Amino acid sequence: MLAGQIMRMAYAEGLSTPEIEYSEGGIMIDNKARFADLKDMLDSNKENLKMDAMKRVISMVAKGKDCSELFPAIVKNVAAKNLELKKLVYVYLVRYAEEQQELALLSISTFQRGLKDHNQLIRASALRVLSSIRVSMIAPVMMLAIKDAVRDMSAYVRKVAAHAIPKLYSLEPELQPQLIECIDFLLGDKRTLVLGSAVYAFEETCPDQLQLLHKHYRNLCRALVDVDEWGQVIMIGLLTRYARTQFVTPKNDDPLDVDHFLLLQSAKPLLQNRNCSVVMSVAQLYYHVAPPQQLSIVSKALVRLLRGPREVQYVVLVNIATICAASDSNSNIFEPFLKSFFVRNGDSMHVKLLKLQILKSLATESNVQIVLKELQTYVKMNDLAGPAIEAIGHCALQVGAVADYCLSGLVSLIANSNEELVSSVVVVLKKLLHEKAPLSLLIRLLKLINSIKAPSARACVIWLISTHINQVCGYSIDLLRIMAKTFASEAEIVKLQTLNLAAKLWILERDKSELLVQYILQLSRYDRSYDVRDRCRFIRNLLFKPNKLNINLLISDKPAPVSLSQFKDRELYQLGTLSHLLNQKCSNYRDLPEFPTTQPDPSIRKGPEVIIPQNIIINEGKGDINDEFYSDSCEEESEESEEESTESEDDEESVENESDEDDSESEEEESEENDSDIEIPIKKKEIEKIENNLDLLLDLDFTSTPTNIINSRWKRASAMACNDQTYELLSLSQTGGLIIKKQFNRSPSLFSNTMISIDIEVSVIENVENSKIDLIPLNDIDNTSGPIYINILGKGTHKSNIGINFEDTVKISKWKCIWDRGDKKNEYTIEITAPLGEQIEAIEMSKVQFDNEISKLTGMYQNKVKTNLKNWSSLDIYRRCNCKLVLGTEGYFAAETVNKKQLVLLKMIRDENNVEVFSEDVLFGNLFANFIQTWNSNKC
Repeated sequence: MLAGQIMRMAYAEGLSTPEIEYSEGGIMIDNKARFADLKDMLDSNKENLKMDAMKRVISMVAKGKDCSELFPAIVKNVAAKNLELKKLVYVYLVRYAEEQQELALLSISTFQRGLKDHNQLIRASALRVLSSIRVSMIAPVMMLAIKDAVRDMSAYVRKVAAHAIPKLYSLEPELQPQLIECIDFLLGDKRTLVLGSAVYAFEETCPDQLQLLHKHYRNLCRALVDVDEWGQVIMIGLLTRYARTQFVTPKNDDPLDVDHFLLLQSAKPLLQNRNCSVVMSVAQLYYHVAPPQQLSIVSKALVRLLRGPREVQYVVLVNIATICAASDSNSNIFEPFLKSFFVRNGDSMHVKLLKLQILKSLATESNVQIVLKELQTYVKMNDLAGPAIEAIGHCALQVGAVADYCLSGLVSLIANSNEELVSSVVVVLKKLLHEKAPLSLLIRLLKLINSIKAPSARACVIWLISTHINQVCGYSIDLLRIMAKTFASEAEIVKLQTLNLAAKLWILERDKSELLVQYILQLSRYDRSYDVRDRCRFIRNLLFKPNKLNINLLISDKPAPVSLSQFKDRELYQLGTLSHLLNQKCSNYRDLPEFPTTQPDPSIRKGPEVIIPQNIIINEGKGDINDEFYSDSCEEESEESEEESTESEDDEESVENESDEDDSESEEEESEENDSDIEIPIKKKEIEKIENNLDLLLDLDFTSTPTNIINSRWKRASAMACNDQTYELLSLSQTGGLIIKKQFNRSPSLFSNTMISIDIEVSVIENVENSKIDLIPLNDIDNTSGPIYINILGKGTHKSNIGINFEDTVKISKWKCIWDRGDKKNEYTIEITAPLGEQIEAIEMSKVQFDNEISKLTGMYQNKVKTNLKNWSSLDIYRRCNCKLVLGTEGYFAAETVNKKQLVLLKMIRDENNVEVFSEDVLFGNLFANFIQTWNSNKC
C-alpha cells in the first residue's frame, strides 16, 4: 500500500507511468492486463460484446488515451456485418491508420471492398481510412478510389473525396494533373455540401490555377450563401484573388463588370452571418474588391463583432484600424458608431490601445469635441494617460480648429507630479510646436528642465529650444549651461540634442558661448557612447571648418514631422490574414494580385444572366449572359432537399432499409438529369413579370428586422450632447423586486436608420436564484427591433438596447414584460414614449444651405412660438433636442426627423425669446412648436 501511495505521489492525478496504470480499486495493472478484457471481447463471436468493447475504445480515444495496441484486434472486425460496429471500427481506423501503417496495409483489400459498400457512410469511411495510410506504394489505389468517389451518387462521399485529394497530393505531387481533373469535376457539383470541400481541395492542391474557375465562377457566386460556414471563408478568399486578376480597379464613377457585381451581391447577405470569420471574409472582400462607396455596408457588421470575446475584438479592431488608416473616406464609414470605440473598464490593455487608435482616426470637425471629452477622461487613468495624450496631440494636428484648445490643455499638464505623464506631454508638444511656438511657453519649458527627469522629455525640451533658438537665444545659453553640469550622467538621447544645441549657439552666439560649447565637445569626444562620439566628430568638422553649406546644414528649418498611423504599413497584407494581424509575412501567405490595367475578356465566364437593379451602374455589353440571376429552379431545390433527407435517413436507419434508400437516391439523380432536358415554354408577359419580381427581390435589404431603409440627402452629425435623464418604465412599487428604466442614447440604431436607439436597464432587487425577464412588443412589432430575453442570476442589473420607430408622432409603444422567477411568473404592461426632441437627429448644414431651405418652408411649414428658456446657450438646446448649430451662426439649428428624414430647422432670437420652426412635415412642425413652448430654464 505504501508503494502504491508513493507511486501516486510521483505522478499527477489522471496521469500514469508509460507501463503502469491504476485500476479503480487502486491495484497496479500494466497495459497488457488493461487491454486483455477488451481484446477478449473483440475476439468474441458475440456482436453485443464487440459493440461494448468498441464503445469503450472510442470513449478512451476521445479522452486522449493511447489505444494503438488494440489496432490488430480491431482491424479484424472491419469486415463485420453489423453496420453500427463497422462504423465504430472505421472511426478508430481513421485515427490510427497513419500510425499503424504496416498493419493497415494488411487490410487494404477490405478497405477497397468498403469503397463499393451500399451504405454511403461506409464508402466514405473506407476512403478516409485509405487516405490516412501515408505509404507511396498505394498512391495508385488511392487515385482510383478518388476518381470513383468524385462521381459517387452520395454528396457526402464526394465531400470526403474532396478532402482526400490534398492528402494524396502531399504524398505524391506528381499526380497533380489527375487530381486537378477531379477538382474541376467537383467544382461543377450542384450540391453546396460538396462545393466548400472542393474549393478547399483547390486551394491546397493548385491555388494558382485560377483559369479553372472561369466556367464555375457564377455557380460558385450563387452557391456562396448556402455553403457551410468554413467553406464560405475559403471560397470568399479564393474569389477575392480571382476578382483581383479578372476585373479592373473599381471606381465610384466607373461601371462595374456584371460578374464583378454578382460577386459583391452574393457576398452581401453573409454580413449577417453568425460566424465572425465569415463576416471578416466578406469585409476583406469589399475592402479589396468593391468600389470605395460600397465599403460603408461592412461597418455595421464589423461593429457588431465587437460584442464578441476579447480575441475576436482584437482581430476586428486591428482590421478596422487598418481600414480607417487607409484613407479619410474610409474612416467616415465608422463615424456613426463612434461611441462603440469608447474604452470600457472590462477591456484588456491591447483592446484599449486599439480603440484609442481608431478614435484618433475618426476625429473630425463634427465630432472632435466628443472625442476630446472622452480622451480627457482617459488622461486620468494611469495605464492610458500616455496614449491618451498622444491621441489629443493627433486630434490637434488633424483638426486645426481645436489646436489652441488642445495646446492649452497639454501645457496645463506640464506641472503634473506624474513623471511619465509629463514626458508624454512634452513629446506631443514637440510635434505641435515644430513650426510655431509661443515665447511664453518656451520659457515655461525652460524653467521646468530641472524637474523633468524622463530622458525622452528632457531631449524634447532641448529640441524645442534649439528649433526655435532665434526666439530664445539668450535663454538657450542658460539651458546649455545647465545641461553642461549634468552632461556626463545624461542619457544618450539627451546628449545628442545637447550637441545640436551647442552647434547652433556656436554659429549664432559664439562670443557668449564659445567656452561652454568647447567644454561640451570635449566631454562628448571621450563619451562611452559610439553615437555621441561620432556626432561630436561630425559637428567639430562642421564648426571648425566653416562654410556657408555647413552653416545652412545646422540652422536651416526642418520640415514638420508627419503624423502617420502605425497601421498604414499593414496595407501590404491582405485584410483578415495572420500576416496582417502580426504585420509580418507568415509561411504559406500568398500576396494579393494587383488589378489588371485592362479588362480581361469576360466571355470566358459563360453562365446564367444576372439581373441588375436599375440604380446600380454596371458595364453592359460584356460577357455572354444567357440565364437569370438565380438560375436554380424550385424543382432542383426540392430534389436537393429530398436527397439530403434521404442521406440523413441513411445515417440512422438499419441495413435492411439502406438499399431501398439508395435506390430512391439514384432515382432522384436520374430525375434531375431528365428534368434538366425539359424545356417549358413561357409567355413574354410572364417573363416580364418574373424579371420585375426579381428586381424587387434584389432591392430587398435582408436585415434582421423587416424595416425600410430611408436615405437622407443630408449628412448625419454626431449628437452634440446627450440627455442623461433616465425614465422609469416599471417601478419597484409595482413589482416588488424588479425595476426597468429607459434612456435615449442618441446614437444611430443598429436595427434600422428609422428607429430611435433606446437603452433599457433591467434591475432585479429581490434575491431570486434565477430571473427570466422577457420584453415583447404588443403592437406594431414591425416598427420595433423585436423581443428581448434576459437572464439574471440573483440580484443584478442587465443593460440592453432596443429600437423603436415612433413614426415622427407622439404614439405609444406597448410592451409586455414577463418576469419568471421559477416558482412564480408575473406579467406587466409597459408603455414607451419618446419626446419630440429625441425623434430628430442632428445634421450638417451651412449658413447658405440653411437660408436656402427656410426660403422654401413658408406658410403652413412655418411656426412662430415663444419659449420660457432665458439666457440660453447652444448646450441648453442640445440637451432638449438632438440638433446641431449651423456653422457660423448663432441661434440657427438644423436637424431632420428620424423616421421620414424630413427637415426640422430652428431659428431662435435671443432678445425676444421667439423661436421659428421650419419643418417639411407640417404635423410634426406643429407638434414640435408646442414642444418648444414647454421649455423652461429649470428642467431639460
